[in-house]
Amino acid sequence: MINKLNVKILHIADMHFRHQGRLYYSTGKKLYNGFIKNNYNVLQISDRDFLQSNIFNYKKNIFINYLENTISNFSPDVILFGHVDSLNEKDLFRLKDKFKKIKFSQYFVDTLDYNFENFEHHKNRFFLKYQICDTNFITTDPNVLNFADKSKTFYIPNVCDSSIDILENYKHENLKYDIFFALSHGQHRGFLKKGYVDEREQFINKLINKGFSTNFFGIDKQPVWGSKFFNELSNSKMGLNYNRGKPIKYYSSDRLCSLIANGLLTFVQNGYQYEEFFDDKKHVVYFENVEDLINKINYYSKSFNDRSSIGYNGKKRYFDLFENSTVTKYMIEKIFETENTNKKIWMS
Repeated sequence: MINKLNVKILHIADMHFRHQGRLYYSTGKKLYNGFIKNNYNVLQISDRDFLQSNIFNYKKNIFINYLENTISNFSPDVILFGHVDSLNEKDLFRLKDKFKKIKFSQYFVDTLDYNFENFEHHKNRFFLKYQICDTNFITTDPNVLNFADKSKTFYIPNVCDSSIDILENYKHENLKYDIFFALSHGQHRGFLKKGYVDEREQFINKLINKGFSTNFFGIDKQPVWGSKFFNELSNSKMGLNYNRGKPIKYYSSDRLCSLIANGLLTFVQNGYQYEEFFDDKKHVVYFENVEDLINKINYYSKSFNDRSSIGYNGKKRYFDLFENSTVTKYMIEKIFETENTNKKIWMS
């Protein structure tokens, strides 16, 4: 039995080094930080940076050999994949067959909503590593999916990090903007995809010129990244969490974390069953439709005391439930089938 306090983890995920710090707050970075906080020994490989370097561009045979040599030298207890699309089925089974004593695991943070336009693509990406993984961690409740084994597939939230999610917007009454929202398609490019129309644009456009000031990105103006993203966030009283597709239990993009964990009063769509984690008008504010949302934005934009209280309680609650050291400790406990030592309401 492995001592879960002295775990060695090989974390293979895109760490965006080629983006020169533009995505320093990615989920992979926050999970990596969480493992370090728990004193796990973590070795990081950024697969996409490796493959897109000038030297190794497209030479995947070099990458799989590099992985095998790294595994042999490091001797990890766990190989944890993020969104690693650079390995094919043959590569993955080769690793599984060669390193039988190592635990293989993955996390997948994209939507698995059946109604999403790219559902089959997302499902295939998830299943590519699912075939060889002993455990899987997803940001959707596995109980609402009919294609994943619940005994080895577990929910994890979008994690927050005390070194990254540092804003306290609830303290400030007179901020420049009332409401913040950012679309994120094209994040690897750093600019919007040409000709791409996001299904959320029609809804978001209905919020413009309704009596409150908006700080919107990714529709008529280019997205913001890196420190500029947090600068814009810091100038906003409230944030909107609005996802693509139809509501599916617990799923959200990491936008939810960026808003709540930085102390913005956050408006959340009904239907995702986040009421199990956050109370309405205490931690977040739920909305039913665009008219309901407009009314609530207008009210809270003018009510500092209510807005501040919800922003403060929301951030506190988010860190209590979803802080990265809590989530990564849970992941290791699931991987090695040991008892949860600090059980939260979202844990199975």
